[in-house]
Amino acid sequence: MVDNIERIRRELESLGFTTDVTDSPKGPVVAFDYEVDVGSRRGTTVRVGLSMQGKEPYPEYPPHWVHVSPPIDDGRGGVVEQYTDSRDQTWSVLSRPPGPLWDRLLTKHISGYISDNLRRFWIDL
Repeated sequence: MVDNIERIRRELESLGFTTDVTDSPKGPVVAFDYEVDVGSRRGTTVRVGLSMQGKEPYPEYPPHWVHVSPPIDDGRGGVVEQYTDSRDQTWSVLSRPPGPLWDRLLTKHISGYISDNLRRFWIDL
């Protein structure tokens, strides 16, 4: 699973994001600052973390968990849990796999995950 997170981290950094890897109740998380460009939180910058559900190989399987700090409630009962990391940063964890969107991507790369799944996540808030 760490290899998956390391690959996601490298892909995020190739897109210009500054990342760090932390632990969570859902395993290792790669986190980065994300400027929300849609939905009710448009114009805000939040810390987003991505993690895998299990030991599935990335990129065949996309990140499953979306971590958000400061914590949010999506109003759909989607918050699985909240936790505080070793840096005293509080996160909410939401189960948000991209489903069939990921399967339709010709090239499976974190850029597609961000432009499709993560953007859709923020539109719905």
